Amino acid sequence: MATLRSFAINRLRAAGHANIAAGLREMSYEPFRRPLDLLALT
Repeated sequence: MATLRSFAINRLRAAGHANIAAGLREMSYEPFRRPLDLLALT
């Protein structure tokens, strides 16, 4: 679980989010699209 958390935080930082909590909230607005965009899977 710690590895997945670190991966998620690093992807948010790479996408330009300085505030991780705000980045997580932004990703949760559209849970089926934005996380996939962040991982470049769409």
